[in-house]
Amino acid sequence: MKEVRNIYIVDDDPVQSMMLSDHLSKYSYLNIQTFQSGEECMKKLETEQPQIIFLDYYFDKVGVGAMNGLDILKAIKAKSPQTEVIMWSGQDKIEVAVNTMKYGAFDYIVKSESAFHRSENVIFNIIRKLKLEYNARYYKKLTVIFGVALGLLIIGTLVLYLTGKIAVNPGWM
Repeated sequence: MKEVRNIYIVDDDPVQSMMLSDHLSKYSYLNIQTFQSGEECMKKLETEQPQIIFLDYYFDKVGVGAMNGLDILKAIKAKSPQTEVIMWSGQDKIEVAVNTMKYGAFDYIVKSESAFHRSENVIFNIIRKLKLEYNARYYKKLTVIFGVALGLLIIGTLVLYLTGKIAVNPGWM
């Protein structure tokens, strides 16, 4: 099972990045890296694939030519579809949240006083999802193995019956 180890935080506000990173650093098994722009994150994705990316929606402090969060989300999903992206934004508009979810974001968190606790819950939901996917694959393999074994048993019984090795009436009846 693939475990959550690497988390990227992509936000042009260094204070927000640091606060989220500090909040999540209490889980010592997490390797957290922060980026000031989506372009920096995309460069790092060429060499490393994180399990989770917290991505800001609006990059106004980076510069005029910077990609917005939706464009970065599309690029991340095109390059690494198994990476879960959590949109992390100050925008409290339902249209923005729905639009990001449409393009593959796992969740949308509005930067507020409860955002850090919501981010923990989202990480635990992603871990739960990964475990469920692993279990589903495992049970699917078991079902296929059981089906093949049952099929072989039926075929073997038919072959033995047709060759006369087993009879309809056993001797004890």
